[in-house]
Amino acid sequence: MTENLRRQIAELTEIHKELTAIVERDHETLLSGALPFEASADGLETITASFDIELTIPHDFPDTLPRVRETGGRIAGDYNHLNPSGTLCLAVPVEQRSIFFEQPTLLGFVNRLVIPYLYGYCFWKKHGRHPFDEAAHGYEGILRHYLDTLHLSSELAALSVICFLLEHGYRGHHDCPCGSGFTVRKCHGQALLTLYRHHTPQTLRGDFIVLFETCFAKFQNGQLSFPAPLREQLIRLLGRLKT
Repeated sequence: MTENLRRQIAELTEIHKELTAIVERDHETLLSGALPFEASADGLETITASFDIELTIPHDFPDTLPRVRETGGRIAGDYNHLNPSGTLCLAVPVEQRSIFFEQPTLLGFVNRLVIPYLYGYCFWKKHGRHPFDEAAHGYEGILRHYLDTLHLSSELAALSVICFLLEHGYRGHHDCPCGSGFTVRKCHGQALLTLYRHHTPQTLRGDFIVLFETCFAKFQNGQLSFPAPLREQLIRLLGRLKT
């Protein structure tokens, strides 16, 4: 564990004092205990609750964000905001990082991602609806994040964006991958720069695979076709990922 991570765990446990069990492994640290909170959202009611949680914190944090489990059995396994592994689905990966970077500390991760999730669960249990916009998960959630945040019109446009970022990073003078005919700087410049900064190489590759497989499934069903330049770019990127 790095000295910086030790400081961040100390900062977190100074505020959330019942997260007391610490188990250090080769590549990650487990921090567990009770997380009591009092929270509200956008003028909605205040909820006071406590959940037993386990944070698995990779030692390369913040390059890789923690995984979170609810360990007290309060959240049923069929709740639709859980990952297949049983961890809490806080948001799609790049959206998690976008929220995290507003307060890029372990304490910020718990306050801005974990507690709002638990608040949302309590609200849903009480009222049968979620207090926030009902977000899609998995492949659909990743696709929707690109379509909504960049105001794109199609899966192919989202795939073109992720291909551009994976191959070039941010290049303001290049043609914008949305197909507008403007340069990146005069089109999606700030949005693409922010998106790129919130990605890691791992999350960038992960989103590329998701968007490619989504489009390829539609291609196989005859629902879309790949323009020649995009097809050539895909061949380059897929070959690069194999090596």
